Amino acid sequence: MKRILCCILLGLSLLLAACGDRYIDDRAGLMSADEQARLQTFQEKLLQELDIELQVVVFDDGAGDLDGEAVRLFEQRGIGKRTKGARGVLLLVDPANRQVRMEIGYDLEDIFPDAFVGYVEQRQMAPFFEAGRIGDGIEATVELVVGKALGAIDEGRYAPADEAGGLAHLSGGAGARSVVDIGAGMPAKPRLDDVSGFGAQPSPEQTLAAYLQVLRGHVKDPELGLYSPDTRAFFRKWLVTDAQQDNERRTLEANFGQGQVLQRDGRAVIRFPVAQRGAAPYFLVRGKDGWMLDFASMSILVGFNHRNQWHMRSLDHPFMFAFADWRFDQHGFPHAGD
Repeated sequence: MKRILCCILLGLSLLLAACGDRYIDDRAGLMSADEQARLQTFQEKLLQELDIELQVVVFDDGAGDLDGEAVRLFEQRGIGKRTKGARGVLLLVDPANRQVRMEIGYDLEDIFPDAFVGYVEQRQMAPFFEAGRIGDGIEATVELVVGKALGAIDEGRYAPADEAGGLAHLSGGAGARSVVDIGAGMPAKPRLDDVSGFGAQPSPEQTLAAYLQVLRGHVKDPELGLYSPDTRAFFRKWLVTDAQQDNERRTLEANFGQGQVLQRDGRAVIRFPVAQRGAAPYFLVRGKDGWMLDFASMSILVGFNHRNQWHMRSLDHPFMFAFADWRFDQHGFPHAGD
């Protein structure tokens, strides 16, 4: 009897695995254990708080008909059955055939239309995947998925690179497939011929206004005088995508007039109302030519959770003077002072 029971339990466990009980199926071994653990935490939060079930499959051999495989795996794994409706998302990565696909559940089609999916694949996934950073690319994709689900990304128009042949297929309202040269290398960072409008500025407000023009123009030049020397070194190695810049631009445009500037000893912080959890503060330093953005420090000190809400990773740094009237909880999230 015990042997029969063990066989039944083993069979059930194998069936659950086959049906997609795992969030991540990295058959090619392209993601590290840390990347998988971090992504699974995001996936669990996505399910618990936004009622969206996301699963990821990275193929080791060519998937062949990726569109057909997406439909088959979606049904086999029952993606979306953990939700209150058909709210599943399946991300397929096929390195051998240089393609990716997002399959969208029926009840999410209005939230994630084909144009948005193609935009995410081409403007967010593609640069990361080409650089061989599969884990980072998937995490960055989840960030946009969350933003769209929360209504933070509400534009009616997106720009997948279909005019250049990059968007290989649009499904009948259920996702999109794109051609991506996975592992081709880090995209080039084009330099601007005219940087006259992007140098250090007389005030922090003018510096942030100039940076908004950087975002609007999808400028990727890491050598702008608008950035501190440490930030220039940071951006030489940091991957910046159009989708990331679009996302930051939307947030900055929505909150620009609400920024408060605080200065001390050659440092400045532009912070937004504490209730605006998605609008992270900007750190700046003053040099001989004016005020410059310090993204190098921001990348170390400011983090974001699964809902794209900012928090401090440390409360012991030179920019904390600007938050003396706020309090921070044990996780580093800001709250209005008592």
